[in-house]
Amino acid sequence: MPLNVAVQMDPIERINIGGDSTFALLLEAQGRGHALFYYTPDQLVMRDGNVSASVRPLAVRDKAGDHYTLGEARVVELSSLDVVLLRQDPPFDLAYISWRSRNFAPSTATS
Repeated sequence: MPLNVAVQMDPIERINIGGDSTFALLLEAQGRGHALFYYTPDQLVMRDGNVSASVRPLAVRDKAGDHYTLGEARVVELSSLDVVLLRQDPPFDLAYISWRSRNFAPSTATS
């Protein structure tokens, strides 16, 4: 069964595809038929207890300098997706931890 997979990551245009583990995960997920969606932290919004992001459909290929294609942006509630990967370098900072602790119930903050 194909999954809808969103990835919050560093700007995709700046990654080194030869050594980036997130890129390797994306290639594998796409190869297994899953739909990929890309966003950066500045695209996150929380309204009425729902976390949404402006995501863009993503296609990846193992070709340096031409390793991705992005589709048109659309806003989706992250809870509507099957998988949300947080893959940043570093994966989070103190501001993110503070925001998360204020906005998520304990049952969703642990996983």
